[in-house]
Amino acid sequence: MTYIKSMCPYCDNSKQITATRTSWQIHLAGHREEIIKHLTDISESCELCAYAEMSANKKHAASHYRWSHQKHEIIEWALSKLDREIIV
Repeated sequence: MTYIKSMCPYCDNSKQITATRTSWQIHLAGHREEIIKHLTDISESCELCAYAEMSANKKHAASHYRWSHQKHEIIEWALSKLDREIIV
């Protein structure tokens, strides 16, 4: 079984978490709004669209992420951006 060892950038505590990919996905699902806020803070265009979807403001960008992308897309993006160590 493969485990991912990382710190969750969306949690207040700074403990490392070692968990399976599925467990990380479940954990990150609880941080959906924090992930959307992070996405709106780091870029003026959509990070998930195949083309550059520019946003008028952060409120518009947050709505775009909520309504134009499925929850699993947002979680997979967050999982791929973790500073992580893979343990086999």
